[in-house]
Amino acid sequence: MDSQPSSKVLHNRINANISQLLQRFENIMATATVENTSHTATAVETYQLDVESTALVRAAEDILSLTRTMKEAWLFGKLDTLGEDEADVKRREQLESNAEAIQKVIAEGGLLKPAK
Repeated sequence: MDSQPSSKVLHNRINANISQLLQRFENIMATATVENTSHTATAVETYQLDVESTALVRAAEDILSLTRTMKEAWLFGKLDTLGEDEADVKRREQLESNAEAIQKVIAEGGLLKPAK
């Protein structure tokens, strides 16, 4: 399996795709609202609409490809979105040791013994 992109790369790709979608949609709306009756202008606007709609579809397909990549990364555990630092690791280890100590005391029955 090929290498998985980092979460920062995926965030950048998401932002680029969103801006691409918005820009293409704005271009389509701007072209569609122009009122010109000449045949030449209509032909140019039709061509622009065709180009922009094709680019919009490509941007949507890229987002679908991105979601598939992200699903694969999450499924196979290659995407580190949490990014545990040293403090998180120490805290988790301390919690695990505390849980083990509590489990040991409960197993020995130390908490359930009546006080004398």
